[in-house]
Amino acid sequence: MTDGDLDTARVRAGRNQSMFREVNERIEELSQQWAAPPHFVCECENTRCVETIALSVEEYELVRSDSASFFVTPGHEVPEVEETVSSTDRYVVVRKLGVGRSVALRFDSRQDGARAPAAWLP
Repeated sequence: MTDGDLDTARVRAGRNQSMFREVNERIEELSQQWAAPPHFVCECENTRCVETIALSVEEYELVRSDSASFFVTPGHEVPEVEETVSSTDRYVVVRKLGVGRSVALRFDSRQDGARAPAAWLP
């Protein structure tokens, strides 16, 4: 993989994972009304992924405390675009690398100056 191809893959992954994070932000908001722990969508780079992960709000917030980190289903990590930070039997926490990190930071709705991407890359 050339440097240009790697950067393209990292940007795509950062955008896709940021999209899933936005969905999970809404799930967290709604979950305050639920008796059971929420099930969040896997934040992997695959836009066709339909896996869900049960996390407590505390676990979710711990991952969200780092704008460049996402949680994914075990086996959904992509070493070319992210590093594994920690793992449990239910999920893996990954942190974006290179230009993908910049994308994740730019699209984090909790950051000042964040903006929604004009178009998500497939």
